Amino acid sequence: MQYCEGSRLIACPPMPMLKSILVASDLSSRSTPAVQRAVRLAEVTGAALCVLHVVEDDLLEDRMRHEIWSAEDYLTAQVASFGKPGACEVAVLAGHAFHVIGQEARTREADLIVMGAHRRQFLRDVFVGTTIERVTRTSGRPVVMANDGRGGPWRQVLIATDMSEASGQAARKAHALGLLDNANVTFVHGYAPITRQMMTHAGIPAERVHEEAEREFQATRRELGRFIQGLELGDLNYSARIIEGVGADAIAGFVQQAKPDLLVIGTRGLSGIKRVFLGSVAQDLMGSVEIDVLAVPPQG
Repeated sequence: MQYCEGSRLIACPPMPMLKSILVASDLSSRSTPAVQRAVRLAEVTGAALCVLHVVEDDLLEDRMRHEIWSAEDYLTAQVASFGKPGACEVAVLAGHAFHVIGQEARTREADLIVMGAHRRQFLRDVFVGTTIERVTRTSGRPVVMANDGRGGPWRQVLIATDMSEASGQAARKAHALGLLDNANVTFVHGYAPITRQMMTHAGIPAERVHEEAEREFQATRRELGRFIQGLELGDLNYSARIIEGVGADAIAGFVQQAKPDLLVIGTRGLSGIKRVFLGSVAQDLMGSVEIDVLAVPPQG
């Protein structure tokens, strides 16, 4: 059972806030889509762009100087090959990558961090502990994981929602940054037909099971509609889909079916002891899907 509804939210739209972008590159092919995406966003929005590369701080002085010069030359040429952002700086700094990226994002008051996908390994796809995973869960800023090497505009945007405050914050932030402009936006909510499963297991007649399942489904549909309206996203065209299944697998399956350009997800905040997780759904999606992903942390 699926629900699909189109609508338009009517309100005064906020002014886009994307004024500063930080893109981190490790100079590998995985970072190329990130630099390309960041250059495009900077050109479209007029945001200031910083292209950052971090070298290890345990190199000998001569070697470090050579690494810095080489990286600066490489990134300057790469940016020029993708476009001409109005304000662009190439920065090469020494230190531990995720620490430096987070610090530079705070220093520059970056509205958005853009990074390439993590390194996927044969027969083993490890996401936890990678630089992008650590930046996403500790920087306190929205992070785009750029997978799409084409660098085209995000025309089809999918917003995954469990109707929590975290997923609502993700939608609001994407809209406020202007990332939903001129896009076809779809909210997708995973739905588990618990009543149907329980009644079927109890041997209740199929007709009664169907009636109760439909009632439960319609209640979820109304709840999702109220949730989206409550986000106050301005004059936004959108559709809403309710799909059977919950968690990352259900969303990933819908991503394969719908083939959006961008997936928007919310993440969890830091725990009291700093042993933090993005949240299993966000973590699993960022570790598996092969489209661009915008991960938005809770509002600080």
